[in-house]
Amino acid sequence: MKIRPRVAVVTASLALAGGAVAGFAAPASASVVEAAATPAATPAATVPSATTTGSAFTCGTWRYLRGDNGHGASITCYGQSFTSYIVCHRADGIDYLRFGDRVRSGRTSTAWCDLNGEVIDAGAIPG
Repeated sequence: MKIRPRVAVVTASLALAGGAVAGFAAPASASVVEAAATPAATPAATVPSATTTGSAFTCGTWRYLRGDNGHGASITCYGQSFTSYIVCHRADGIDYLRFGDRVRSGRTSTAWCDLNGEVIDAGAIPG
């Protein structure tokens, strides 16, 4: 999937969500795998914010997570509160968006795909 359709999916989902954020708990047996270790992963090193006033909004590389109940990703950002998001891919070819918890600067937000879903992209939304 190219970047423009991903941006369109994220933008449309944000418009529909109207600021609502769904939180998901991590499976008890989740293991962490660096995003660079998976060929489909394209982590963003820095996410600029158009709404930041005074301090820069930056994020570390997202981390791919694998657990008994599915796949997910976590990300840590600095500068202001944020919400993580992931774009997931199902075996039937459907891509969908999931949101993690809204957390304060310096904390980690995690989002999970449905069972048998694979993470194809991840990032953070400031605010």
